[in-house]
Amino acid sequence: MATPPPSPLPPSLPSSLPTLTTHPATTNAQKVAALRLIADSIAQQRQVASRVLITHPLPLSFAFLLLALLAQYVSWPIMFTTGAGVVMSLLVAVRGATGGYLVAAEEIGWKWLEDGNPGEDDGGKGKGRSGDETVVLVTVWGEEIIGALAMRVLKREKRALVRAWTVGLKFRGKGVGKALLEDGVRLAMTERGCRGVEFDERHANSKRFLPALFNRGFDRRDRKARATLSDLVAAQKAGRN
Repeated sequence: MATPPPSPLPPSLPSSLPTLTTHPATTNAQKVAALRLIADSIAQQRQVASRVLITHPLPLSFAFLLLALLAQYVSWPIMFTTGAGVVMSLLVAVRGATGGYLVAAEEIGWKWLEDGNPGEDDGGKGKGRSGDETVVLVTVWGEEIIGALAMRVLKREKRALVRAWTVGLKFRGKGVGKALLEDGVRLAMTERGCRGVEFDERHANSKRFLPALFNRGFDRRDRKARATLSDLVAAQKAGRN
């Protein structure tokens, strides 16, 4: 199997840094590192969701209203103690409301990687159709794996589904993720013969555990990622012609 050419060093990174390379994960250690990155990205969603809950005007208004009502019936010393209890209760509630992200992160492992998506042949059990292929790409900076992309190649349909795409937190915003996704599109369409590449509707970061009102940031990022993928697929098709 041919190895995709090394990804160019994004211009936003100093040239003195090690060259970024992207290639299929060939060892269990590389795949484990990729799965860890994917799981971490889901756990990080919990932090974002918690921050949204704490800073959103609706929960803040409720908390202030509750404290204002208490202030009318209790003395200031009791108010201080009661107020602290109210704040702690709200933080516990936030933790419970966002706990699903930790559960989802713990589900990322070998079973998740190999099971794929429900297909026509498996009765919807999640193991995918026979002949489909799971591909894991990793972006390496020096000796550190900093990016991971997991795809399911549906050979009968000649298309690939991106099941996970993430970059380590401190490497985001530097073009690393886009270069990784571009390498994934190139591999799927040139080496696997896919006609298109799409995000799986149930990709690793697609789960939502809060009401829609609090998920707008996640949904906006999801739309942006899909638009980026669509542009890369169109560019790859244009390059064929």
